[in-house]
Amino acid sequence: MFMKEAIITLFIGLVFFLTACAPEESAVANIEMKSQEELSAMTDSYTREDYRQVMSHIMQEAKSFEAGVVLEKWIIRTLAEEALYYEEDLSEEEVLEISRERLAEDLAWKNIASAKYGIIVGQDELDEYINNITNLYESPLQMAYADILGLTVEQLNHEFDEDVYEKNLMWEKLKPELEKAYETSDQNELVERFNKEVNNEINR
Repeated sequence: MFMKEAIITLFIGLVFFLTACAPEESAVANIEMKSQEELSAMTDSYTREDYRQVMSHIMQEAKSFEAGVVLEKWIIRTLAEEALYYEEDLSEEEVLEISRERLAEDLAWKNIASAKYGIIVGQDELDEYINNITNLYESPLQMAYADILGLTVEQLNHEFDEDVYEKNLMWEKLKPELEKAYETSDQNELVERFNKEVNNEINR
């Protein structure tokens, strides 16, 4: 059961990675999430078809934004999160704001990790990391998400969501460097202080 929960936490939920301490001005700061009971019930009982129905509108809605390929990926993710996790519907402006914010954050995050702290992830290393995680379990949510995108689960993991897994692997390598730089091993403090570096980079 632990492995199942771990994989589900990684899937899609990784989009929230390192955003738990997002600043108050973040576009997601005031969005009401579904209750833990609702989320747990969904995780425990939803089938592949249930998830597919919940997310059936995502691709058509994402195409309506007429965004570039890179931004469209983040729009799709935002719409998936809205369908799965948010209590309220988002306006088009909110979807765009959140997606642009997350794209900017992702670029700044990886730039600081690589340029300042020397964190590099090779393709073979990343493929092995993804395989080690995803070969153990395919959740109904993951399979439905791949269906919606018109991908196989392998393509979902190694192509569409590769950048998300890359960020998670980079974080594993980055943590020891931040512990030395910040002189602390407290996880929350590491996240908060690195988020400040990222926000400063974005706002330069």
